[in-house]
Amino acid sequence: MMLISAPVALRWMEILAALAVLQGTFELLAVRAAISDTGTWRWSTLRAELPWLGGVLAYRPFIALLLVRGLAAAVLLTGGHGNVTAILWVTSLLVNVRFRGTFNGGSDMMLMVVLSALVAAHVSGDSTLVVRAALLYVAAHSLISYFIAGAAKLASASWRSGAALAAFASTPHFASPKALGRQLQSPARQRAASWAVIAFECSVPLVLVHPTAATAFVIAAFCFHLGNVWAFGLNRFLIVWAATWPALVYASTLIR
Repeated sequence: MMLISAPVALRWMEILAALAVLQGTFELLAVRAAISDTGTWRWSTLRAELPWLGGVLAYRPFIALLLVRGLAAAVLLTGGHGNVTAILWVTSLLVNVRFRGTFNGGSDMMLMVVLSALVAAHVSGDSTLVVRAALLYVAAHSLISYFIAGAAKLASASWRSGAALAAFASTPHFASPKALGRQLQSPARQRAASWAVIAFECSVPLVLVHPTAATAFVIAAFCFHLGNVWAFGLNRFLIVWAATWPALVYASTLIR
């Protein structure tokens, strides 16, 4: 018996994607002074690189764009028409274009992957074939993202020794909790923590073995990302990658 059906997986992906969009939107609205006409990310500075956009992403239009984005996410969250995913895709793309990497990161790119899959699923009229393909598309991106991250760490001597993780924890930019720094003072603990991360990320192909393995990985992934929120403040990654987990679990039901 399937642990999760394609429609259920798609709906969970919608809910989590909507939450991720709301989180990012509220964060940008909270720092709106920095994108005002006198702020650090003012449009007059960015406009030189994006002249073809005219004033579409100037301060006032951009705030309106964020409000539309947030409203569309709220509609999707509450079970509204799935076609609002097209609005979320366009507005999220414009947010990414405006900052050109200065405020964006991997979470923004993964969010676009999820939104692209949702748009494709709904544009098709929720065709069974397209919904399945959309879920597998997201699952593939999620699986690859974890595995490549783990493989890169495995190939790094500083990660295998634990030195890289200790260096991250001591970087002022992250403002990691002092308790973490104290725990990572021991080389043995540094190695143990590093190898735990490497083992977790490299184990992601096991999700395809059985739904139980996929569920176990999702639980581990939740703990991993929650730990990153506490340790490094990487709060966007938690919800965005969570939006890919229903697709991973669904993919695990297809291989027998």
